[in-house]
Amino acid sequence: MKKLLLVGLFLGQAAFSQSVEVLETTDTLQKPKYQEFIFLNDNTDISQSKPVAIIRSRGSLKNTAHIFDVIKSHAQSKGANSFRFLEFKKIDGKGELTLQAYFTTDSILGVNFQNIAKNKIYVFGDDNLLEGKTQSYKINDDKHKISSGHYAVFDVKIGQEVRIFKGGFTGMTYYIKGEEGKTSKFYSFSGFGIAGGGAEISSYGTGVGVNFTTGKIHHVEQNLALLLLKIYEEEK
Repeated sequence: MKKLLLVGLFLGQAAFSQSVEVLETTDTLQKPKYQEFIFLNDNTDISQSKPVAIIRSRGSLKNTAHIFDVIKSHAQSKGANSFRFLEFKKIDGKGELTLQAYFTTDSILGVNFQNIAKNKIYVFGDDNLLEGKTQSYKINDDKHKISSGHYAVFDVKIGQEVRIFKGGFTGMTYYIKGEEGKTSKFYSFSGFGIAGGGAEISSYGTGVGVNFTTGKIHHVEQNLALLLLKIYEEEK
């Protein structure tokens, strides 16, 4: 494995001043068929996956998802198609995220998909970790609140239907029915990390890259959502 000195890539948008460090890298001849960056569950055996790089990115806590996107783009350019969470720190008002990027075969990715929790609803608070924004919503007829940098999780029992509602008279409602082996749903009310629209989740858990919004409830791309479960705190 090659050790690299700091590689700094400073992005030009002042609002999200960003740096990227490649801490370790490994030469790999494998190249993924598709541009994917899939969250590798802790229970997935990845001993046969090929480490590509350990990448750290630092950026504004006003947009945590953007810190992830910068690592994703850099890792994909090196041939990675998957990742594991290593660390997230808050330093001097910025967020510092470190991921291990891998090239993982389709067979392992298929097993990984089965290890992702099924029949759950995850609700994410605002992505700006510098503000204490609180948003209200309903699950069925029960009122809930979600704070910035927090998440809430709800079970959907097989054969039952759960309603998530946000807004007033012109608000948005989703109905989620519990089914055997059904992929969990990930939502936010702020529009960050919007998942692909009009497409089913693939067997590996990635969506098509066509952005869409659905009123005041937004789908969060699954792999980003699973990462945020490592970064955010559960709402109590």
